[in-house]
Amino acid sequence: MKPTPRLEAAVRSAYEDEAQVGAFSAIADEGLTPFETALVRRAFVPGQRLLDIGCGGGREAIPMARAGFELVALDVSLAMVRAATARAAARGVSFKAAVASAAALPFRPGAFDGVAMLGQVIAHIPGRHGRIAALRAAWQALRPGGTLVMTTHNRRCHWKFSLYFGWVNRWRRLLRWLGCGLELGDHDRWSARISRSRASRPVFFHMYDLDEATADLREAGFEILDGRARAEFEAGDTDPALRRRDYLLGFVARRPRDPRP
Repeated sequence: MKPTPRLEAAVRSAYEDEAQVGAFSAIADEGLTPFETALVRRAFVPGQRLLDIGCGGGREAIPMARAGFELVALDVSLAMVRAATARAAARGVSFKAAVASAAALPFRPGAFDGVAMLGQVIAHIPGRHGRIAALRAAWQALRPGGTLVMTTHNRRCHWKFSLYFGWVNRWRRLLRWLGCGLELGDHDRWSARISRSRASRPVFFHMYDLDEATADLREAGFEILDGRARAEFEAGDTDPALRRRDYLLGFVARRPRDPRP
């Protein structure tokens, strides 16, 4: 399903909202979560050139730059990029920054050793067409053999999500079959929250599960190196029982060294 311009504009405007910029800036000093730290350590080596897609207020970018990565922070929101760079400068940290859509990255092919899409940023890209385009853009930005880390929600973690989407997806499919124009696809939602604050306007996000996220990464050309729940990464273990209960999933994927067919 291809996203409409109105839906894409709604996502962009939500992250330009002054209250949300303030909320993302307020949590910037919290840095990477243990989950994200485990992913970064699994995938990257200090000194590598990394692209942080969806940098927000700098929560991920600042500690990664401080850890010795040559970092470029990118966000669709100019206000977020300004907040991230200002926060970094106030803490004696510097990195390059850019404003662009995740699906239209302004970099030469193979410019990065690694790409980070943390904070479930992929979920806020409308439409499978848009999410695949963003993953393909990340693939293109990576050198052959370069690595992507990505986090998503996990709609399989609780029965309430299965019940909700089981009901709402049927109605959406019926309405589409009847010719009604719908902007939301299967497993899409509007939320009243971004980060931990209440949003001034509804925010779009898509809820993945492990199989769907794996399929999208492969569709974009990636080789999956690891895909598990947050608790599994934090514990350094593989445990399907943890995966069934955890709200977040993490992925490590690689652009193959061989030319893409």
